[in-house]
Amino acid sequence: MVDLKHAFSQGMNSLLTWRQRYPLHEYGEKVLLNVFYRKYTMEFMWNAIINNFQVDNFGRRKVIWDDFNTGFAVLKQVYGRCAMEKTQPVLLDLLENNPEQDVGNISYSSYAARIEGAARGKQEDIEEIEYAYLFYLLTDECVLLWSAFGGTGLDQAGAIRRMTGVVLEPSRIETYTASEGI
Repeated sequence: MVDLKHAFSQGMNSLLTWRQRYPLHEYGEKVLLNVFYRKYTMEFMWNAIINNFQVDNFGRRKVIWDDFNTGFAVLKQVYGRCAMEKTQPVLLDLLENNPEQDVGNISYSSYAARIEGAARGKQEDIEEIEYAYLFYLLTDECVLLWSAFGGTGLDQAGAIRRMTGVVLEPSRIETYTASEGI
């Protein structure tokens, strides 16, 4: 099973830093920009994520690395490069021109009222945006860990079982949205 305490602590530290950095009328939108920065990066790197569940010509699971920690570190590096090269140059344009497009299981436009409420200091909206930030941070961390386990030769359901102890009926996970849902 995996431990997400470190990722949660990093997320909380980021929120505390941003609370100090941004004025109240900008804070909610800045946090949400970070959510979508990560979500688009995960979408853009989906092939690298799903590629860790390979089989050879005889149908045997390929082992890409011996330890999932190695795979996780590699995926974090791929994430960083993808974020800088693919997401950063287009993020604002994507959010402005396609706010209703789902990325994973959410769209930017679905948070429009929350952004407005947060800008006015509505605590409920600020909390909802912060919750979304932490939830999707941990969800995306789990997707990367799942992929890292796949690189050790586990199939998709086996990787979930190793991470969580939960046994799922084997089914093919083919999109970022589906992986995030599980």
